[in-house]
Amino acid sequence: MTPNGTAGTTGAMKDALALAAVDAVERVPGVAFLRPGLADLVRASYASRDRRKSGVRVRPGTAPGAWQVEVQFVARRTHRTLDVTRAVRDAVLGVTEAGDSRRITVTVTVTGLI
Repeated sequence: MTPNGTAGTTGAMKDALALAAVDAVERVPGVAFLRPGLADLVRASYASRDRRKSGVRVRPGTAPGAWQVEVQFVARRTHRTLDVTRAVRDAVLGVTEAGDSRRITVTVTVTGLI
């Protein structure tokens, strides 16, 4: 933690953004489930980690106050994948503070179809 206490605040913001992104993505029609990567599976095995955040990675961006959000999910074949991908991106941007998309970069990856 830094002397001014920003590390704890940043961690709380990161967790809150990740959970909000998960909730938003899970409500998008055509999303079958979030797809955790290997690192997410290993991290989620620890009791201190929230398994719901697997498939969503949030990191600080290059500019102060900016965030990078990466979403990986499996889509349903019954929906047009491009439309689902755009809806996921819009849903994540919609949960940002006051919809300030200039501070959020969202990367969406479809890892499979079912």
